[in-house]
Amino acid sequence: MKKVLSIILSLALIAVSVALFAACDKQNNDNEATGTNGTESGGWAAAASPAVTEEFGKVFEKAAAELDGVDYVPVAYLASQVVAGTNHCVLCKATPVVPDAKTTYAIVYIYEDPEGNAEITEVVSSDADAQSAQGEITGGWSEVNPPEMTDAAKAALEKACETLTGAEYTPVALLATQIVAGTNYRIICQSTPAVPGAESSYVIVTVYADLQGNAEITDTLEFKRGDDYSSDSAESETTNAQPTAAVDGNMKTYYEMSDGTWMCDDIIYQHRLEIKGRMPNAAADTTFVYLSNIEEIPFEEAYKAAGVSSNTDDYFQPEEAVLVEMN
Repeated sequence: MKKVLSIILSLALIAVSVALFAACDKQNNDNEATGTNGTESGGWAAAASPAVTEEFGKVFEKAAAELDGVDYVPVAYLASQVVAGTNHCVLCKATPVVPDAKTTYAIVYIYEDPEGNAEITEVVSSDADAQSAQGEITGGWSEVNPPEMTDAAKAALEKACETLTGAEYTPVALLATQIVAGTNYRIICQSTPAVPGAESSYVIVTVYADLQGNAEITDTLEFKRGDDYSSDSAESETTNAQPTAAVDGNMKTYYEMSDGTWMCDDIIYQHRLEIKGRMPNAAADTTFVYLSNIEEIPFEEAYKAAGVSSNTDDYFQPEEAVLVEMN
């Protein structure tokens, strides 16, 4: 009897082991099928199509409802991330609500919770001009809608990247084309440095393909990390600041922000300084207007940094200060 019980127990253990092995094997296969590009919890998944769907359009409208000062228009859906809800990454056209404002591209991150609420959590800006002509006009840019990559655009990028070293460009969406003596393609890509473990980032590249089948990258524009737009942040009133007025300085155009700060070239400055004095051998006073994260700038430093000095140490870094007006 003991022998029979022993045999039955052994068979039961074998059956449990087989079942556990099969379950583990299925889990491993599922993970292999998903990979790093799949919709895996905690990881970003590249969009199967960059087209902005009507469903996501509603999510975006809900997230952007509380924003003012800048109009965001989604043009390409880039990626998603499953968390306790979903994070969305989308390329937008961004236009400050001020006269004659430049429209640029920005990457907008949106969090959608399980209840369907949505908010913008981050905006990453760029200097890439997003104003395009409508229709195929020789010499003008024409938007591609939906922004799907075409065979011609893929071929041009592949040809242009044959001699590229240091980074790999993976096309995500075709934003616009321009007919010249050949064709220019404006493409948003994932750029991955050619080093082990390097993180990818988004860039906008312009590829020129001539009529003989040659191609080259003529321009590359990066996105710059900006402020945190989370409405849950204790600093949301400050970080959610938007341009309220544009100022055409005779050196640079800059913006007054809703929280009292200033912006120029997508950098936020805490102070606007009017620095007046007389330069050596000058017949009259000069006033320099700097946007600055330095509370005070002496007149001597101001005029040297305005282009007078031949010593590079006398000039400010962009995040320190920028000259916008000189009178």
